[in-house]
Amino acid sequence: MKKILIDVNNDSYNIYIGNCLFKLKKYINEKKVFVITDQTVKDLYLDTLKTYINIDYLFTLGKKPESCKNLVFYKKCLNYCLENYLDKKTLVIAFGGGAVTDFASFFASTYKRGLELILLPTTLLSHDSSVGGKNALNIVHTKNAIGSIYQPKVVIYHIPFLKSLSASEVLSGFGEIFKHDLLSDAYLLRVVLLDRESIKTIIYDDKLIKEIICRAIIVKKKYIELDVYDNKGKRQFLNFGHTLGHALEISNCLSHGEAISLGMCFDMFLSNNSFYLSFYKKLVNWGYFKENIIFNEEEILNLIKNDKKNNQGKIKFIGLKEIGNPYVIILTIDEFKTKFMEFLRLIK
Repeated sequence: MKKILIDVNNDSYNIYIGNCLFKLKKYINEKKVFVITDQTVKDLYLDTLKTYINIDYLFTLGKKPESCKNLVFYKKCLNYCLENYLDKKTLVIAFGGGAVTDFASFFASTYKRGLELILLPTTLLSHDSSVGGKNALNIVHTKNAIGSIYQPKVVIYHIPFLKSLSASEVLSGFGEIFKHDLLSDAYLLRVVLLDRESIKTIIYDDKLIKEIICRAIIVKKKYIELDVYDNKGKRQFLNFGHTLGHALEISNCLSHGEAISLGMCFDMFLSNNSFYLSFYKKLVNWGYFKENIIFNEEEILNLIKNDKKNNQGKIKFIGLKEIGNPYVIILTIDEFKTKFMEFLRLIK
């Protein structure tokens, strides 16, 4: 088991990674426990969780929790809590992947002006969403339109939960891992994963997947601690790949990690970083982009126009001229159209 401290002023907390579910009980402190999960995780692992702690209240999102990460389900959750008289001393446990973490964290940050929160991630992708305190709900077709920054009490990353992930969920999770790797030294891409024909089975190698998750979290820790509230221009670099990626996720129903991976290729293309092409080819070889992607330029542009990072009608991307050296790229709408069509011609 590994332990990583996220040092954010008065809200510092530990992340435990490994076979560590037993750690959960010490953080309950006799409080009433409210678990927010999704139907898949509930079916697979709720009984396991009950062997470690008592659960007083339970709210379940659907099998596709990203589609539940909205104000409709927020209101349902709010009504459930009010009907059951949940008070300020209730402890929220987010038990699931990235969408569950976003939803439960946002709820915990807003209900009665804040409840204690524990994150219990169950997917590879949620190594990212469970670290740093950001949470959000989607509004109509805009991802993460409302949200807050609200740190948990602890993160318990019990990696045996990863064993039930599908191949597509593993690939999606690696998207954010690649992001953190490229924002660092690309050690995973250049050394650990260089000659691997497949990355889907890595979750069965406990030692390796723990090392990979720890490396990714340590990179994110660096940016979070430099800029906790995203107002110093440092934490924004964690949006590498996300401007185009979020639009592709909605317009093409790509998984988050798959969309972000293509977004990173585009951001490196914008940076004149030739690594984008070999990275794209490696992704294809590993099984990304199997479905035929239809790029609707106008739909993508309309989605990007609502990106929360934009300013005064211009679109912000995070470039990567060199591995580990991100910077901001600002494009007009016309510049984006020209660059995007050029990029598509080069990867086809």
